[in-house]
Amino acid sequence: MLPTVSKGRLPSSASRTNPMFLQYLRRIVKWQQMDVEYTFWQMLHLCASPKVVYQHTKYHKQTKNQWARDDPAFVVICSLLLAVATLAFCAAYDHSAVHTIYVVVSVLLFHFIVTGAVMATCCWFLTNSYLREEAPSNSHVVSNELNGCTLLMFIATLSSQCLFCSM
Repeated sequence: MLPTVSKGRLPSSASRTNPMFLQYLRRIVKWQQMDVEYTFWQMLHLCASPKVVYQHTKYHKQTKNQWARDDPAFVVICSLLLAVATLAFCAAYDHSAVHTIYVVVSVLLFHFIVTGAVMATCCWFLTNSYLREEAPSNSHVVSNELNGCTLLMFIATLSSQCLFCSM
């Protein structure tokens, strides 16, 4: 029987970096590659019946062995809707144009992206440190580790669900 791990060498998954996040960022500017219809369906069903979205996500994990979606359409559309809601807030309370730009930028950059990234990183650390079951060393089970993009999408989903349900 051939050895599964050679001594002195790192496994192939540990020796290379994961380009998933860079690929995700590159896809943000390519509007034609985003699945906008599925994104709106997912946003609607997160408010109406989250169980259906969970079942679709679970099916996606079983077929592609990945929890996160490949396209950034959810984050882009959520950011656009958040910007529209912030502009409506500023228009309703008669803010100046400079203050409106400041509020929109601070809501998108600080409240949505930075806070979401910090929360996602904390949740990623906690789930991978304390909630994961270790597979036996002689097992051929696929790693069930969560990645950072998955948790960033979770935070974006949660914040958009709060945004849409509060309207």
